[in-house]
Amino acid sequence: MRHPSNHLPSLKALQCFVAVAEELNFRRAADRLNMTQPPLSRQIQGLEDQLRVRLLRRDTHQVSLTPAGEAFHRDVHAVLKALDAAVGSVQQFVEDEPAAGGAPRIGLTSVVDFSLMPHLDALLSDPRFASGQALERAYSRQLVERVRRGRLDMAIVGDIAAPTEDLSVQALVRESMLVALPANHPAAGQDRLRLRDLGDTPLFWFPRADNPAFYDKCERVFRVQGYAPPRRLEPSDFTRLLAGVAAGEGLALCPASMRAASRIGVVYRALDEALEQLLGIQLQLVWRAAEARPAVLERIEMIRQAMAPHP
Repeated sequence: MRHPSNHLPSLKALQCFVAVAEELNFRRAADRLNMTQPPLSRQIQGLEDQLRVRLLRRDTHQVSLTPAGEAFHRDVHAVLKALDAAVGSVQQFVEDEPAAGGAPRIGLTSVVDFSLMPHLDALLSDPRFASGQALERAYSRQLVERVRRGRLDMAIVGDIAAPTEDLSVQALVRESMLVALPANHPAAGQDRLRLRDLGDTPLFWFPRADNPAFYDKCERVFRVQGYAPPRRLEPSDFTRLLAGVAAGEGLALCPASMRAASRIGVVYRALDEALEQLLGIQLQLVWRAAEARPAVLERIEMIRQAMAPHP
């Protein structure tokens, strides 16, 4: 008897199908997957040929799921979600080399543009500060776990949970949130926006697992404000996110420092002052509570000084 895995679709084909099934648009799906449309179309065609069933209806005007496609999408989505969870679970068993010696290893949250924080940027750009080590960028949750497991010595993150027995956390600075809007959005003509001004335009939003504390804070504000827009998965790359906003596919909330990334078709607007306070990101420095190495403690103090108020 032949093993069934010999006839299973590839992971790439499944990812392509889910993207098209959720976007119902080959161009947007290709952008989401960071690929062009021809290979995406070939993946879908190959998947349908392999399964010997039509999953999508396509014409010059629209894309829709067939009944078989709807059923397959539900199952494949569950499979990919389970696979992602499995990868996350097994990573806790990775035997990382502890950062016991050598230059301190430092992480930075990927959602903040530190170049707009002059004193901190000057410190991070100084080769003597990192001692030749590359600064690692990732989501805050990932950085915190890498500090906890010894892969990093310290990290600047945004809105993580309170300090724990094994981690020390210090608040550094609070960054305001802006709205990135399509330039032709009805609210683009206003200087400051309330959530109700955004209407039902889809919101590009991140998974809770990427930063549970900040996600929960924002969701509480959304509920109180009665803001419940359709959600679209936020691309991990900021350039792709802005491309989606420029194309009118949705809007995004982003840290004020990110407005340096300009894009034709995108405008940034401030939130009203009350919302700025409620939705701001608190940048924090995190390190292991038992840390005693002078080189690490010295750099922690250097970061504190760089983020202190300057005349």
